[in-house]
Amino acid sequence: MAKTNHKIAAGIFTLLKSEADARHDYENFLAEFPMLDSADVHAIQEIQSDESNHALILQAMARKYDGNIAAASDGAKKALAAIGVGIGGDG
Repeated sequence: MAKTNHKIAAGIFTLLKSEADARHDYENFLAEFPMLDSADVHAIQEIQSDESNHALILQAMARKYDGNIAAASDGAKKALAAIGVGIGGDG
């Protein structure tokens, strides 16, 4: 079983927040500049995809340090299935 270290987990969640903040900023940018051409929109969406990947990696990493706290089962499987659409070219 993983050692519980809440200070490390809290630090990981700070990093996770920065990934969410970045996504927020990209969404605001896209909303503010709807005249961007499609290639630029696609490039920003690719960056957002990387941010999403980072967030998932950090979420999994946090479990090693937070006492292995998993998401509650109500809705988690459906949410994970929705996140998984498109990963590996599936959507």
